[in-house]
Amino acid sequence: MAMTVDVRRLEVELAGRLGRKALKLEPVRVQCRWPVFRAVLPDHAPAFVKLADRASAERTLDFLSCAAGCPFVPKPQLPEAFDFCGFAVLCLEWKDAVCVNAEDMTEGQFASFVDACKSMSDILCRFGGAVRPVGEDAPERQYGVLADYAARHPLVGRLLRPILSIPESARTYEGCDCFTIHGDFQPKNYGFVGEQFAAVFDFDALTKGLPCEDAAYAFTERARRAELSAAARRRLEELFARLVAMSPWSKRDWRIAVSHARLRIAARRLEKHPDSAFVAFDIARRDRPLQRLDAILEENRD
Repeated sequence: MAMTVDVRRLEVELAGRLGRKALKLEPVRVQCRWPVFRAVLPDHAPAFVKLADRASAERTLDFLSCAAGCPFVPKPQLPEAFDFCGFAVLCLEWKDAVCVNAEDMTEGQFASFVDACKSMSDILCRFGGAVRPVGEDAPERQYGVLADYAARHPLVGRLLRPILSIPESARTYEGCDCFTIHGDFQPKNYGFVGEQFAAVFDFDALTKGLPCEDAAYAFTERARRAELSAAARRRLEELFARLVAMSPWSKRDWRIAVSHARLRIAARRLEKHPDSAFVAFDIARRDRPLQRLDAILEENRD
């Protein structure tokens, strides 16, 4: 549902808080739960403005304070989020970076991406602030949702057998060391300047998980897309295998991370069509290329 914002009033309020005579807000055309803008300030660098709920805004600022000094994490332009028409308004440094799909990364971008994933994980692992509880995103809960669907629709539920065949050890956090993760680390939420990884966006989904889950999700989110050409898919799988080999994380954690992503993608699809007896066809189609990522992990066991 579209959210109506009195942009002119927000411009005046924000200009005053930034100590500027005037500024202009330009809507950023991205798929986002909350309204986002590029603030254009006369004779000054642009800023990123986001309207969110209070808990999300405070969580973001808390994390950015922990990550101060990281070159690809935006700096707050205001120390606190201010209230505006029921929203909490964040004003952050504008990161003028280009989002690049995982399969489209150049060799230089890929090397920079690997280094950034390690650095980002180190920062997130140290973050002890409040995060979104795992809750419905827990792999055990998502597996249960799919198993329940298969029981209610046994004929088409057979299509879910590859997902339901994921071994229990690969669909649980039990016995694992979980830390803070970004939680939505897909191509629209990070960017490059030339060959250099330069920006991470959107910290609304901070949650708990395995340190490799963000890197895994960047690739599984792309692999599920049917529109990828055969060449793009080969490139994606090649880079994924190299990412796993170059990372400091165990293959066991990678297997859980990919399995969790498979479950999450399937469960979210099912939640949109909970009563459809045919959504299993779409889930199976999307899951097929993710099985190949699982196979790559099996081919490269510790």
